[in-house]
Amino acid sequence: MEKDGRFSRKVFWAINAIACAFFIALMVVATKYDLEINHALSDGDSFFADLFAIIGEFPAYFAVPVGGVIVFFNAQNFNEEYKRVLIRIVGCLAVFGGWFFFFYAGTKLTDVPHLLGFSLTGAAGIGAVSLWVGSLVKKETMNKLFKYGVFLIVFTLVTLAVIQISKNVFCRMRYRDMLKEGNFDGFTPWYKINIGRENPNPDYHYTSFPSGHTSSAAHVFVLCVLCDIYPALNKKRVRAIMNVCCFAFTAVVAIARIVDDAHFLSDVLVGGYVTYLIFVLCRYIFFGKGKYNFRIADKKDEEGESLEQ
Repeated sequence: MEKDGRFSRKVFWAINAIACAFFIALMVVATKYDLEINHALSDGDSFFADLFAIIGEFPAYFAVPVGGVIVFFNAQNFNEEYKRVLIRIVGCLAVFGGWFFFFYAGTKLTDVPHLLGFSLTGAAGIGAVSLWVGSLVKKETMNKLFKYGVFLIVFTLVTLAVIQISKNVFCRMRYRDMLKEGNFDGFTPWYKINIGRENPNPDYHYTSFPSGHTSSAAHVFVLCVLCDIYPALNKKRVRAIMNVCCFAFTAVVAIARIVDDAHFLSDVLVGGYVTYLIFVLCRYIFFGKGKYNFRIADKKDEEGESLEQ
């Protein structure tokens, strides 16, 4: 990375090398002691675990609607009508679709009756409010954030695909379901592929590996990209504080998932770290090597110059 407030490339790679080594060391521990760690930390009635089961998903669920609002209000920067319509459709799908899945698939404190109707109503209401709030934001700000909005949507969708495919490949039984069975015969190490595994009990979800909640929590790192956009945040101290806070939040959610009997240590490690790697890759593609400024539309301003962020 550049040295104008950003970490130098050497520092960046050094930090990530240490993080990788730390991840590998913990995976070695998890490979041998996954089950024992859950025995020690298990507390299915923990308020701490219930709380972070809910808020731990917020970063991923919020990213798509926020990105959708930004994209929606940048449609005005395109000349052709079909482009403006297409951009608005994509923005609306992201806004209302993102909020729908927040209400429909998000973790809740209690069971919600008429879940589909509840989710559609919630998505319509919060989606409308989101677009109204977006209409209050200055046009210049929305223009500046256009690339960030696209980044939020792309990063979230790519991560979701990787995590969900991995769950269906490894089909790992959850610790809480083993507790219901009264034995741990269904335990499998994280590296064992179980495609097509027979599920003797349809009430059990064989989706323990990797952890979706920890992956969602790791989406909080998207806040660090704001340092690439706003000069006031492009300072080493600010970047360091933001990265530490994002890591701490992800780590707390990961621990909560183990305490809640939902995942093993290896589940949360891979869910969080893989998401972080996807984040780093997407961030580099969108914002690396000073690529923030780019042509977002073909519309000309009054001076005949292309609008840019």
